[in-house]
Amino acid sequence: MDALAEGPQVQVKFVTRQRQYAIPETPIQTPARLRRYGLSQIINLVLQNEGEKQKPFDFLIDGEFLRTSLVEYLEEKNLSTENLLTIEYVESMLPPTPLSSYEHDDWVSAVQAHQPGGFLTGSYDNHVRIWNKQAECTHILSGHSGAIKTVQWLTSNGESGTLLSGALDRSILAWEYNHTDSSNSILYECRGHTAGVESISLNSNGDRFASGSADSMIKIWTTTVPTASDHFDEAAETRKKRKTAKDDRIFKAPILTLAAHTGPVSSVVFNPTSSDTLYSAGWDHSVRVWDVENHVNVATKNCEKTVHALDYSQLSGLLVSGHADTVIRLWDPRTEESSIVKQTLNGHQNWVTSVSWSPSSAYMLASGSYDGFIKVWDIRAKGALYTLSHGKGSKKVLSIDWSNDFLLSGGEDNQMKIHKAQDMTERIEG
Repeated sequence: MDALAEGPQVQVKFVTRQRQYAIPETPIQTPARLRRYGLSQIINLVLQNEGEKQKPFDFLIDGEFLRTSLVEYLEEKNLSTENLLTIEYVESMLPPTPLSSYEHDDWVSAVQAHQPGGFLTGSYDNHVRIWNKQAECTHILSGHSGAIKTVQWLTSNGESGTLLSGALDRSILAWEYNHTDSSNSILYECRGHTAGVESISLNSNGDRFASGSADSMIKIWTTTVPTASDHFDEAAETRKKRKTAKDDRIFKAPILTLAAHTGPVSSVVFNPTSSDTLYSAGWDHSVRVWDVENHVNVATKNCEKTVHALDYSQLSGLLVSGHADTVIRLWDPRTEESSIVKQTLNGHQNWVTSVSWSPSSAYMLASGSYDGFIKVWDIRAKGALYTLSHGKGSKKVLSIDWSNDFLLSGGEDNQMKIHKAQDMTERIEG
């Protein structure tokens, strides 16, 4: 403890929301030269943690991570050592650890995890695949004639389930599969888009889903299986070119079209607690909020660059978007200002193509980029906490999904990779 007492001192009060690491909140004199490591030593000394029991901690002042010494922080904020600093501490997040790689025949452009432990992927080889935790492909779903851009679980009871896939062939297919064997079938085909389908999102009730397309339209569909084909006004020549396998399909039309974007719609996301609140992002440099029930675009957030990715956090109430200018932007959909960005995150060197909030933290998110890297962020820090390489040669990352403690990614290297990510619940809430 004597070594910690050297040099100028500053009075600090340590606080935490993690009850298992709580210490008395009495102000103490602390060396101003200390950084994270030295401050962690103090907390561990008070907690009487020794050897392997010692924990690494992060420290926040006014909601921002400390990444300098205390004296440098004081100088930056024009404060003196006479000021009392209230410092919040949380257990440091462990770096995500690689678990498995799942080989595909072409680019992996869509990934999604599922609570029972299955993984869903879509590829540029036109196939949808279902995988188990042992990296075994249990089902290959063939029916699209174009690259898969988006996948979405619908239901699963452990033995069977249903899912959706959207592709560059302008269609959305609903699938039924059985875990006990490799059987699968197409329940119906959704028709209505005139360009590739880029994104699908299921609402909280599970009775409707939204699709975003390069045709600039958002369409709303029911999840009920139709008993007869919807009628489409198609040209005779188009009907002649249709494959025989498609002639037996049941077709479904959208129940609603939402039109406001003036370019391709890259992403749609339903609010998980409001079945009629939808968020969308597009190449027209906008992020939009929709009241689906009343068919109204209730708010529009504008920025300078194309928006390639979007996700919403129920825990923080914030939207995160990825852009062509390499920047990640945070938005508060509850504010009326159309061009006010709440926060920006910088660190990628190419397009940000996918973003995903942590399911257990209001502060943590992950991003994937054409620069070949996945970054894990805490929005209270100025830079990324961790940078993960997707593969050799900086292959493009096309899709990511943070679900439970799995961080999935798919990319140009024909791989889906899985990292084990720390559950943030205890770190944030105690």
